[in-house]
Amino acid sequence: MNLLTQIQVLSYSFLFGLYFSFTFNLLYKVLFTKYLILNIITNLIYFLGNSFLYFYLLYKINNGIIHIYLLFTFLISFFLYNRLFVKIRLKWL
Repeated sequence: MNLLTQIQVLSYSFLFGLYFSFTFNLLYKVLFTKYLILNIITNLIYFLGNSFLYFYLLYKINNGIIHIYLLFTFLISFFLYNRLFVKIRLKWL
């Protein structure tokens, strides 16, 4: 994998982690209700849909080559969004 492709994939993974965290926080009340069956169904649809989208676009960018640093980048951006931006967003609500 050349350097340009690696930069594209890292950027995509970082941005997708931010997107995933944003939509997770946005849909939190829908994903977690008091009904167990509804929780299971909505979470399954949400996580499978986003996982499919992540790996499909990863396949389009670099032919589906998955490195561990891509998953670390995704997780770092997910937790970064939760730590920094959720506190700001909760003050505005």
